[in-house]
This record gives sequence, C-alpha cells and structure tokens, in this order.
Amino acid sequence: MSSITLSVFLSLSLSLSLNTGKEGLTYNDFLILPGYIDFASKEVSLCSPITKNLNLNTPLVSSPMDTVTESRMAIAMALMGGIGIVHHNCTPEFQADEVRKVKKFEQGFILDPIVLSSDASINDVKRVKDTYGFSGVAVTDTGNLGGKLVGMVTARDIDFIDDFGQSISEVMTPRDKLITANHGVSLREANQILQASKKEKSTDCDSALIPLL
Repeated sequence: MSSITLSVFLSLSLSLSLNTGKEGLTYNDFLILPGYIDFASKEVSLCSPITKNLNLNTPLVSSPMDTVTESRMAIAMALMGGIGIVHHNCTPEFQADEVRKVKKFEQGFILDPIVLSSDASINDVKRVKDTYGFSGVAVTDTGNLGGKLVGMVTARDIDFIDDFGQSISEVMTPRDKLITANHGVSLREANQILQASKKEKSTDCDSALIPLL
C-alpha cells in the first residue's frame, strides 16, 4: 500500500472515530494467526450478502473503478463465481451497454485463445502447457489471433515425441482436417457441429482465426 493510500486510509479511520464516537480500525490493527479448529473445512460457509436480496457463495468482488471493472472483468469474475461492479465514471448509456455485454455472454467461446505460428517448436507448446495448464493451441500463419488458420496442435500430437525442437507444422492437425464454422455462428450451433463431429474442439473462422470453442 502506498504512503498516500495509507494516509487516506488512516485519515478516514480517524475521521470515523472522531465523528461517530466509535472506534476506527485499520488493516494493521488485525493479526490473523493459524490455530486449531474442531470442525471440517467443508463446514465453513463463505456465503456473504452483497445486497439485501443477493448472496454470493464465493465472495469475490472486483472494484467499481474505471481501471478495473468493465464488461470483460465482470464476465471473468462471474465465471469464477464472483461479481464485478461496473464503475459509474461514464454515461448511463455506456454502463447499460457494458451490463448488456455481460448478460449476453455465453460460456463456451474462447475469445482470446493462445496462438502459435507454424514455425514454433514443440518446446513452445510445452511452455504453453506449463504456463496455462493446457496444450490445445491454434496455429496461424502470423502466430497471432486474426491470422490465417493453418492448423491446431494438441497433447495427442506431441505426447510421444522426444525431439522437442521439432516444428509443430510437422505434427499439427492441418486446417482441412479441423472442424470449423463461419464467423457469427451461435454457441448452440457450434456445439451441435462439435457433437456431430465427435471432436473436442472447433474454431470459428472464415479464413482468419477468431474464437475457439
């Protein structure tokens, strides 16, 4: 915490104690130590009231600041079971539009998938897996989202390869063998295509890679 923030925090605490006659506490007044408990952790409830009529079992809330919470953050918080409070430092129309984006979001499309170029090596795929926990990576001609889709590499393609310096273009599934759909496909339609193909992943593209399902 910066010295300015700390000063403001302490000033507010002091103001609270002086103006209300009640004791004001700061973060430094609390010391939490581990200790013995006589109950199981599953018996602990973190359910917290956010409003009079809304409780969150996972009390994760992002700050209503213009540098913190807009639609993307609110969506990310909701996917984790929390909530994002859209800030009010904007017009009512903008706020309504941000809320509309959150309400229209359908879980399933990966809007910013990890992308590699065909020049990348299996080592790069291993690095993605170590960093993000998955190894299903789209491959484009530029190595960027929006580039021309040329294939996809998954764990199945690299599990039994010892030469990690090998180019992924030699082991990836080429585009003509991928399940794709035109841009603008709905989540329901994409899932139906995926189910009919009996594949694990599909892409939404015309010629350029957009989202991944």
